[in-house]
Amino acid sequence: MTIVVGNRMKKQLMIIGNGLATMQLLKELGHQKDYCITILSAENVPHYNRIMLSSLLAQETDLQSITPCDDAWYQERNINVLLNHRVIKVDSKNHAIFCENGAQFHYDKLIFATGSRAFIPPMPGTQMPNVLAGVMGFRKLIDVDFMQQVTHHYKKAVVIGAGLLGIEAAVGLAKQGMNVTLLHRRDVLMNRQIDQTASDLLIKELTARGINVATGHGPIALHGIPTDNPSEPHKVCAVELDNADKLTADLVIFATGIVPCTPLAQASGLVIKKGICVNAQLQTSQDDIYALGECCEFEGNTYGLVAPIWNQARVLAKQLLLTADDEVPMYVEEKFATKLKVSGIDVHSMGIINTHETDLECEVLEFNDVERSIYKKILTSNQKVVGAVLYGDVTDSQWYFELLQQAKNIEPIRQELIFGQAFCENA
Repeated sequence: MTIVVGNRMKKQLMIIGNGLATMQLLKELGHQKDYCITILSAENVPHYNRIMLSSLLAQETDLQSITPCDDAWYQERNINVLLNHRVIKVDSKNHAIFCENGAQFHYDKLIFATGSRAFIPPMPGTQMPNVLAGVMGFRKLIDVDFMQQVTHHYKKAVVIGAGLLGIEAAVGLAKQGMNVTLLHRRDVLMNRQIDQTASDLLIKELTARGINVATGHGPIALHGIPTDNPSEPHKVCAVELDNADKLTADLVIFATGIVPCTPLAQASGLVIKKGICVNAQLQTSQDDIYALGECCEFEGNTYGLVAPIWNQARVLAKQLLLTADDEVPMYVEEKFATKLKVSGIDVHSMGIINTHETDLECEVLEFNDVERSIYKKILTSNQKVVGAVLYGDVTDSQWYFELLQQAKNIEPIRQELIFGQAFCENA
């Protein structure tokens, strides 16, 4: 099915989901002329930059500031955004989409950009039918709205998981005046991104901001108490740890990872493993259906950071606009850097973080100024940068990343490398 727009026949490009992956794809498609684009969003608000939710929680920004595009932007690109349109069925044989509100659509090309949901580990207090009130993940605008509301009468929060998102949530809640405990099963905070030395500096800074940091133990159960309304679920009051300690809590935030949102895709007949399986053109197992972002899986990998998703959007845009003369685009895994988004705390990392995590023979270059809370660690192998951890001073982060990504020979600047780009150039 096609529709007439002006004097030109246009194909229908339908996108399920209105998050970061969708927005980046729209930017990559630009003012294309091949498709009428319709976005089906289950949420009731326009696209917002989810990366900035932690800043919104900390009241360092507002919703308008993290809503990047107005109605005119979409209209100029022939994009129709339909809010409150939760998709419940996709009939791939007939290229049909069915929504919870009764709306139905035909597609020529369909993209799953359904994102992910917070992973909340199964334990007493988190499982139906006995889920406690005050227990939640941190993924959407409604989560921020809820947290900002309850901080007026909730006093103690426990954030479980000290990865990027957990730390950002803990800082945001502390800025709202809550007594916050950041609980992490490992001894090293952000253990996928930084090492022990950087973690110690981070713990010191978080403690100075009034956050209680508890490491080395994890939760095994949540405890609740009845509310004034017998018909409502019990409210969380404590987190029980695997060492038998208990942390009192009015609010428990799980930041323990994400799970790709795949039930709709699975019900639609797509091949699913951890995520929606795609090939190098981001195509699923069904003709004319693609997937990108946190919901998809490529060569066994799923995604929770923006850098690879940006690359996916670039490839998929080229695929959708492909002509007979174009080279078929290919998505490939690339190295990327990660950054903690907390004002006043600069932490960047890239590549290999610890020598025991690789079979490469690595040389480690370190600079550690404890008084100024500046730490740099550069890992090299065969005269090339293979990893870096930067805390406190991230001025040269992009330069180190370019050295790593381009596999440049650093032998001429080996002695000065730890001191940064300007020093190396002057030398």
